[in-house]
Amino acid sequence: MRIAVLGAGSIGCLIAAKLVDAGHNVHVHARGEHGAILAVSGLKISGLWDKEILPEQWTVSLDEAGIHHSLEKSFDQVIITSKSKDTRKLSKIAALLTNGPVLSLQNGLGNLEILEEFVFENSAVGVTTNAVKRLEPGCIEWVGKGDLFIGGVKGVDFTKTLECLDAEYSDDLSSILWNKLLLNVAINPLAAICGVTNGELMSEPLLSQAESTMMEAANVARLLGISIADDHELLQNLHSVLQSTADNICSMLADVKAGKETEIDVLCGQVVLRGERLGVPTPLNSMLLTQIKSLR
Repeated sequence: MRIAVLGAGSIGCLIAAKLVDAGHNVHVHARGEHGAILAVSGLKISGLWDKEILPEQWTVSLDEAGIHHSLEKSFDQVIITSKSKDTRKLSKIAALLTNGPVLSLQNGLGNLEILEEFVFENSAVGVTTNAVKRLEPGCIEWVGKGDLFIGGVKGVDFTKTLECLDAEYSDDLSSILWNKLLLNVAINPLAAICGVTNGELMSEPLLSQAESTMMEAANVARLLGISIADDHELLQNLHSVLQSTADNICSMLADVKAGKETEIDVLCGQVVLRGERLGVPTPLNSMLLTQIKSLR
């Protein structure tokens, strides 16, 4: 199949490389120096997978140059792996590139609703706990093996496409989105504010803070009728992710260091927003939201 991956960050590059390795015809849409290197020199992967994707094994378009008209409606599927701030822009591009299904594989809440504005009957959503970091432009490290769950109208299509990453189908969209969100609100803001790796959150008092933030968000999810794991399992999942990604610098910390916009609004911001609608206080998520915004 011809598949386009829009947003070639760390996860996007791993997805694209796995699809190339599985024999698909892959196009990557990227930006900046990283995108230029993907086009000219390809991609090097280390860690759990020692692999090199040569430039002739895929095609690359650069965001700065836009999408050539020859690519319009030329793909069977599109996968969006960008930060949430680019969801609307890339959803428009996805609708331009294909008449087929489009998958949002992104952090936070609200991305699917934006995607559905452009490809309502052809949408899917996914979450992954695979840990990948960019070492330098054109080089990534697959730090920790995680899960990949996909749901939505076209979720089954992408479960088959991404069987190269052991994708599993879920018929409960809200559950898969919230279970990933709970991990994100527990890890990302705290690590970004304190400037620590994921593993350093295993020490007190940071671990208790991470756990309490997660439990606060879990309370909101349950009041909304979302099916999530019980408290014990949630905490086990958090500890497991922290251990498996101990050396990882989370994406929010990387964004703060680089002076970039973070995804705090679709993480803690969404917990706070939904809490306000329910009349439920969310002081921990509200505090992290405010502190991260003050760093920009």
